[in-house]
Amino acid sequence: MSDMIMAGQGAPPAMAWPRRLMATAADGNAGLAWLGLFMVLAMLPTALAALVDTRQIDSIAIWIKPLKFQASVGLHLLSTAWMACLLPLAVRHGRRMRGLAGIIIATALFEVAWIAFQAARGRASHFNADSALEAVMFTAMGVGALALVAASAVVGLLILRHGDGGHSDGRRLLVTGAGLGLLLGGVLAGITGMAIAGNGGHWVGGMADDAGGLPVFGWSRSGGDLRVAHFIGLHLTQALPLAALVLGRLLSPRPARAVLYGVAALGVLATVLALIQAQAGLPLWPAG
Repeated sequence: MSDMIMAGQGAPPAMAWPRRLMATAADGNAGLAWLGLFMVLAMLPTALAALVDTRQIDSIAIWIKPLKFQASVGLHLLSTAWMACLLPLAVRHGRRMRGLAGIIIATALFEVAWIAFQAARGRASHFNADSALEAVMFTAMGVGALALVAASAVVGLLILRHGDGGHSDGRRLLVTGAGLGLLLGGVLAGITGMAIAGNGGHWVGGMADDAGGLPVFGWSRSGGDLRVAHFIGLHLTQALPLAALVLGRLLSPRPARAVLYGVAALGVLATVLALIQAQAGLPLWPAG
């Protein structure tokens, strides 16, 4: 990994750290890393399309959903690849990790490609049974999403079981944070995703469209929105390893580990409470 990190040396200071992060991610799993980078870069033409294409679905620009999915999936792929560097080489390049990465790559590419294709057609990608093809593809998207987060959770288990903590307390804490992040993020994203599917959409009460939603996120301000819980649970994947990095610098090993477990518990609790609140038809931030 150290050789890959050196790849950023000699670059302009503003570009050195992104290159180092990308090199480290590619060292963890090249397929996940490069597809993640592609998703992030694809946000630019998608954003341009959102500016010039005036069509709407659910009262928002038709390209907003592809843009959000590109951002979320790209971040997930890059962070999963980066955390795979914590695995020993034999596990990182072994059959299990290759299979799990293959599942994540295939399902991520399928999800984002279909969402973008439907946006280009002016059609909804989710909860759309207007044609036999769209009904089948929506079901396939649900299966694919569950496979993606399940595979991510198993990667977390691999890191918790085999992660290379070396001789550094900070690295051992990072192994715990990364493993817990992927495991809990995958499980909670799966549970909240199934809650959205079981509800027939993310709205609970209020207006069944995204007009006047919370800025940036678009969450409903007139009723419950199950996407809040899904967002919190899914992004424990990034929050816990970041917390481990910070705590490892601020605290000694034992209290740092205790605080990390506390952050994980708070993340689970926040997800559960957000799910309960949404199911009660209550918005996270009611409209004034």
